[in-house]
Amino acid sequence: MTMKISGLDPRPSVGVVPSAGTRGKPVEGQNEDQSSGRPNVEVSASARRMADLESRVATSSGINEAKVEAIRLALERGEYQIDSKKIADQLMKLDWEIGKASGRV
Repeated sequence: MTMKISGLDPRPSVGVVPSAGTRGKPVEGQNEDQSSGRPNVEVSASARRMADLESRVATSSGINEAKVEAIRLALERGEYQIDSKKIADQLMKLDWEIGKASGRV
């Protein structure tokens, strides 16, 4: 089945502010701050927490530098023990999860 998309639906959507010439006007059902002409918006505590976490993730490298340094030092000293059975088990688990997610399993 093919579908051609030729433009936007001209019907107004509920809760969407039309763009042409109506910027800053409140969506139907919202209160407007009389002093600034802007809609009053309340952000929940969970939304603030989510924004904080997103900001922290965006600025994080995702790498545990202390763990990397400890492994590097252990390798230099010849003290790092590699458990090949554990690596093989984790590779098999990863292969199983990928297969399950892709529908192979």
